[in-house]
Amino acid sequence: MMTRRSFALPALLCALLVVTINAWAQNQASSVVIGETVQLQSRILREPRTLLISKPEGYDDGTDRYPVLYLLDGETHFHYTSGMVNFLAKHGRIPEMIVVGITSGSMEHRTHDLTPPSADEMDNRFAPGNGGAEAFLSFIADELIPFVDKTYRTRPYRLIAGHSLGGLFAVYALSTRPKLFNAYIAADPSLYWNNEAVVGQGGSFLSATKDLQADLYVTTSFGSDEPVPRLNSALKKKCPAGFRWNINSMKEEDHLSIPLPTIYRGLETIFEEWRLPVDPLPLYDRGGIEAIHRRFREAGERFGYPDRRTPPFTVSLVVSALLLAGRLEDAAKVLMHDVTAYPPPWNQLDALARRYESRGDSEQAIRYYLLSLKENPDNEFARKKLVAKGVKIPERPQE
Repeated sequence: MMTRRSFALPALLCALLVVTINAWAQNQASSVVIGETVQLQSRILREPRTLLISKPEGYDDGTDRYPVLYLLDGETHFHYTSGMVNFLAKHGRIPEMIVVGITSGSMEHRTHDLTPPSADEMDNRFAPGNGGAEAFLSFIADELIPFVDKTYRTRPYRLIAGHSLGGLFAVYALSTRPKLFNAYIAADPSLYWNNEAVVGQGGSFLSATKDLQADLYVTTSFGSDEPVPRLNSALKKKCPAGFRWNINSMKEEDHLSIPLPTIYRGLETIFEEWRLPVDPLPLYDRGGIEAIHRRFREAGERFGYPDRRTPPFTVSLVVSALLLAGRLEDAAKVLMHDVTAYPPPWNQLDALARRYESRGDSEQAIRYYLLSLKENPDNEFARKKLVAKGVKIPERPQE
């Protein structure tokens, strides 16, 4: 049983904690800024549109250029999407990006902007005022994108993401202006619209197109995937060279919960080649370290980074995988394959030496301990190992 005395101690600690937190909050108070709001006057729409724009961390102090993700229904999806983009980019899963959230403003605006005209009685009964998709797409193509490209440092790679009617609009944009975007993310798209006219239009366009370097990522939620299999069938019949698509049935999600996992998985899927596979050895076995470099070069070309090369940390990950698999000769080959562009890390040289030593190959162990010590003269472990093996080593540089 807690006595009055024993109760007083936790109560006092809680009081001190509250005081401490309040004091910290007063001392640390500052704004957390995730983006900026911009008003863009549209001649095509004859009204201003509000944009929510998130820039990569360090944008204002740098000179780099970035792909742009155009996000429909920005007031609903901008907050979490900008956070996800930042998270994925920070961990090397996707490139850093500018996120442009296009706000709808009202349900009437949304219905009008995101839908092509419909001849279906039910569509017109429950969604009156529809049919503005062509004008809205013209606004994006002829006013919004030029404004963003002029105002911000962009790369020639653009994505569009939308949910429900926004997903319908993304597929509509693909079939009517296929060169406007490089990738399309459609979360539970309303492909039933106008008796699935967009499905037929998209299938006809893609089957008649010889080449289109683009990505389409579509999801469906529980109980809402009827038109999507028909889209999938149309895509399977004939697709342009360079066109990739992925249709994912998210049965654990409903129509309202699906946008967040769709955008997350969509970005990861579209930019899969941006990063090293979780297990890099099958790729390595298809062509050595050059197969790794080729993957990153080709991904750079596809995503608007023509001068991209394999990051040094990625090469280190390949070395680690080879060491873990006991493939010491391959690990050594990768470590030393281009010492100018990829100076071998001293700790991996050290690890390779220890593996050779465990194998009983003293000659190779000495070689890589010496190289490790050359890269890091403060590596006392390598120094002691070499001394124990009777190797004469240079004196430590005097400071």
